[in-house]
Amino acid sequence: MNVRDDEFKKLIDKLDELSTKIADLTHVVVITSRKEAILKGKTKKEQIEILADLGLSKSIIALIVGTTSGAVSVRISEMKKRKAKRKS
Repeated sequence: MNVRDDEFKKLIDKLDELSTKIADLTHVVVITSRKEAILKGKTKKEQIEILADLGLSKSIIALIVGTTSGAVSVRISEMKKRKAKRKS
């Protein structure tokens, strides 16, 4: 691999990262604009499940719900365990 290949790979990696951030931002804008309708009357646990199912990152979910990313991680882990149990 030569220098140009390395530079090209770095550029592609940065573009992939940017693309992910744009997708996250798009989700946040959509969720925020419809937050009342989507999350109204739901517990924090339910809100985390809904937002996780929508594909938002843990840090973004934490900001929207008003909790920590650690709490979001715990809830998502519990959710995955529960779903795995149902499949068994």
